[in-house]
Amino acid sequence: MAKDVLGILGDYEPKGKMIQGVGKFILWGLDDPFHITTISGSIIYGVGKIIESRSPYGLRRAKMDLAEIKRQMRELILDVSSLRV
Repeated sequence: MAKDVLGILGDYEPKGKMIQGVGKFILWGLDDPFHITTISGSIIYGVGKIIESRSPYGLRRAKMDLAEIKRQMRELILDVSSLRV
């Protein structure tokens, strides 16, 4: 039962973000003439994207997404209200 509740709640962010960051660092930060780091960095980044796509979208992430949408809407409304014709 506890596993079901954790599945419904989900994570605060998708899994695999750290792996993607490491892959990006290796891909763009460590460039060598043999392109070994380019290949390995892109593979690590791809693995992170696969893990991210398999992470469950739970209530926690939905709550954070809604908060982000509200913040963006508030900024948009302030921008529109500050326009002068």
